[in-house]
Amino acid sequence: MSDSLIASAPTPDDVNGIPERRTLQPAFAVVEKPLPVIQRLYNKAWLRKLLILIVLAAIWEIYGRYLHNKLLFPTFTQTIDALIYNIANGVLPARAGSSINVLLIGYACGIAVAALLTIIAISSRIGTDLLETLTSMFNPLPAIALLPLALIWFGLGKGSLVFVLVHSVTWQSRSIPMPAFWESAAR
Repeated sequence: MSDSLIASAPTPDDVNGIPERRTLQPAFAVVEKPLPVIQRLYNKAWLRKLLILIVLAAIWEIYGRYLHNKLLFPTFTQTIDALIYNIANGVLPARAGSSINVLLIGYACGIAVAALLTIIAISSRIGTDLLETLTSMFNPLPAIALLPLALIWFGLGKGSLVFVLVHSVTWQSRSIPMPAFWESAAR
């Protein structure tokens, strides 16, 4: 018999002198001790992350007050005030909408160019060679490297941003290797 288990002694209720089969009880019971409040709070990931954000905001505020230069490094409270003010008067939502509009135009044009190149590549071997050559030329080129050229060609504004987005979307969509099954099915 194991040292950690204790059998119960026979009782007068045993039948025919044969002890009744009893379940064995563990010698040591597991005691559940509740965690302290601080330990329970520490186990919450959202609370730890919130604490990190509060500490970072406090450091930001202290450093901003130390510099005392609103243009160089505004305090956290000045930044929150400006955020609330610009959301309330509609400036920030309008500018966010304009940015999303440029992104959607760039993505749509990039997908259209990628689809056109894919159709050409599926149609003939020359198209496949063209797409492979263009992809090997443009895929390694980061889009941000084209930004100075785009600014020269299209100037400041939406045109240069759309050009960079089209480049990113077009060549990224073909950089994912196509399974051999789909390649053979496309031919």
